[in-house]
Amino acid sequence: MSLINDALKQARKAPPRSAPSALPPLQPTADEDSPVAAWLLSAIVILLIVAAIFFIGWAVAHHTVRTIVATPDPAATPPVVGITLPAVTPHPVEPPPPLNPPSAPKLQGIFYSPTGSSAIVDGKTVRTGDQFHEFRVKSISKFTVTLVGPDKKEIKIGMGN
Repeated sequence: MSLINDALKQARKAPPRSAPSALPPLQPTADEDSPVAAWLLSAIVILLIVAAIFFIGWAVAHHTVRTIVATPDPAATPPVVGITLPAVTPHPVEPPPPLNPPSAPKLQGIFYSPTGSSAIVDGKTVRTGDQFHEFRVKSISKFTVTLVGPDKKEIKIGMGN
């Protein structure tokens, strides 16, 4: 509080600031533009706009003509020779085993790592080799978990179903 009081006392003792200058303030000049200058400026702006439109149109037309000239003549191209391919009969392919059979547990998430992945199956976290109900976890990939049932049958389960 005493610092504030000391500052106020010093401010009262300080000499007054200098008075403003005795010169009158500057007055704006009278701007008397001639009507010719205004019309001349307008005409120049309009002329520049018209010139820009002309040159843009010329560039577009020139580009179009160059493109049309550059297309090849259809009569000068060699005729297309038909090629027949031998008939290929597809080999019968077995459909892949169904992903997420109805009796399979539900996969809820995969935490993939090349060194040690884990997955959440029916709310339980499992790793490769773990026993889960009657299944054993054989492998965990980025998108699927392979389970082996008690009958040694593999079941792949994935996200979403």
